[in-house]
Amino acid sequence: MICRYFKVLHRDMVFLKFILEAYEGMNVMSTVDNREGIIRIAIMPGFVADMDELLAELGRQVTMEPVEWDEVACQF
Repeated sequence: MICRYFKVLHRDMVFLKFILEAYEGMNVMSTVDNREGIIRIAIMPGFVADMDELLAELGRQVTMEPVEWDEVACQF
């Protein structure tokens, strides 16, 4: 899996979760730091380009700041 990390406003977390869940099998979104508003989006192989397009569009609707996250591996 490819993991992307974003800082988002708390009010946008639920919105993003519902939208991303609609793309079942393509990604998994989870909160890694609730206090800071950091989410992880784990993208399944083969869907990276599609998810990049979706994330770009979502970034026009909500504030999603890409962040670096110190995690050993993207595992589930």
